[in-house]
Amino acid sequence: MFTIRFAILSAFFYALNVSMVPLVYSFGVSAFLFLFFRFGTTFLLSLVITKSLFSFADIKQKGLGYWLILLTILFGIQSWLFVEAVKYIPVAIASIVLFTYPLITYLMQSHSRKKNLDFNTTAMFLLAIIGIALLSQGSGEIRSLTIGLGLALLSSLSYATITHCTPKVTGLRNWDIVKYTTLFPALCFLSLFLYEGGELLSFNQGFLWCFVAGTLFAIGMFFYCTAIKKYGPTRTANVGYCEPIIVLVISSIAYTDNILLIQYVGIALVGIASITIERRQSRQKYIS
Repeated sequence: MFTIRFAILSAFFYALNVSMVPLVYSFGVSAFLFLFFRFGTTFLLSLVITKSLFSFADIKQKGLGYWLILLTILFGIQSWLFVEAVKYIPVAIASIVLFTYPLITYLMQSHSRKKNLDFNTTAMFLLAIIGIALLSQGSGEIRSLTIGLGLALLSSLSYATITHCTPKVTGLRNWDIVKYTTLFPALCFLSLFLYEGGELLSFNQGFLWCFVAGTLFAIGMFFYCTAIKKYGPTRTANVGYCEPIIVLVISSIAYTDNILLIQYVGIALVGIASITIERRQSRQKYIS
């Protein structure tokens, strides 16, 4: 376990960041402000680590401009969809649904390679659908559950698209990719926060927690990139399944989320399907 400590630390700090979304909302803080701090602090950390600003000539020479723009937009959309989902469903359930992205990525890879889906893949896909259906059997309002699960699934789809497209920019270092894809979302979310009437100068406790959450996310990103260098993306992704489990534990203790037994069964089914597909990708080397 100690040999993959960086991957575990990454999952832990990511989970802390995700778990703080309901806390931030309890102070009446906008989702846009939370996301501004998430991307802003990560961008600043990337500047410190890379010790450089931007090299657009290098990007142009390598022909990576289009893919970086696409990834930048997807990162912003994926994070926004997730924090919006938490307004409707418990953060633990939203996190579990988000981690269906390996399955969606596998489907994308199979389609791009014109590879027919075999029985095992189809079975895991159906298992995940059944799991999500069980997650929707909560005690909350059906409309809220439907909206929340839908937003979480769209966030997962965005995350899968990011995973599918990231190999296009492997000519850049991990932290350079972070640097190029976090500044624009940070500025966009700041603009949206100000547009809806927010005031940055009216500092309160909610702002402090947003800053803490953003710092946790940046630290998680640091350990994530370190883990990729040491263990490779596949092994790091496998360890990443600790994140939704940690979120589940934290939310159960901190927020006393009322998750029913049938929903725990759904969580288990989604986890089995996603982990099975992730390991299958590892064997087939679909993802670099």
